[in-house]
Amino acid sequence: MRAALATLFALAACQGAVAPPLPARSASPGPAGAVEAREGQLPSSAPSPPSSTPRAGPGPEAAAIPVEMRGPVPTAFANNLRALGIDAAHLPRLEHLDARALRGVMTLFARSLGLRCGDCHEEGDFAAPTPRKKIATHMWNDFVARLTLQDAPIFCDSCHQGRTRLLDRRDEKALSRWMDDHYVTGLARADGRSHGCETCHVDMEMHLFALWTR
Repeated sequence: MRAALATLFALAACQGAVAPPLPARSASPGPAGAVEAREGQLPSSAPSPPSSTPRAGPGPEAAAIPVEMRGPVPTAFANNLRALGIDAAHLPRLEHLDARALRGVMTLFARSLGLRCGDCHEEGDFAAPTPRKKIATHMWNDFVARLTLQDAPIFCDSCHQGRTRLLDRRDEKALSRWMDDHYVTGLARADGRSHGCETCHVDMEMHLFALWTR
């Protein structure tokens, strides 16, 4: 079962950092039987998934890129998740999903971030570990499953809205204020406990992607 799940784990990003750069590769077809999301649509402000995704990595040049920051919105994929047997308000850990549900969830990952399978999987070897697969697992388990938009469930599309880049890092003080307003004040913990910066930045660790991909 672990091997089957490893073959299916996909995608990444959702926090306010840039995913590690990946070597350019052609898009790979998704696993057979992937469930196509039909009912949920990305928010009207979200762009259509691009044919290719920029892979600018972290660094001074990435931090200087302007980004339109958008606050979290309720997920548009609650019905799609329900069709897979998943309650958007009570997500299990990603590794606990059965193979059918995981295939469907990966389709929703791709739609939420505007990505394709080859952006996260190694071409020809879906079981191979990649930085973005590791990040996706942490994003699900540590963020999406633990947070809620006050009384509305959230999912990857809530923050990503069709993009991998979320945060404008050119002004750190302005970014900190924005995150306080939208990620601290705007969100809450699903377990009802006190929510603050350390819900996501445990021990105030800022470089989560570097930590997760070790």
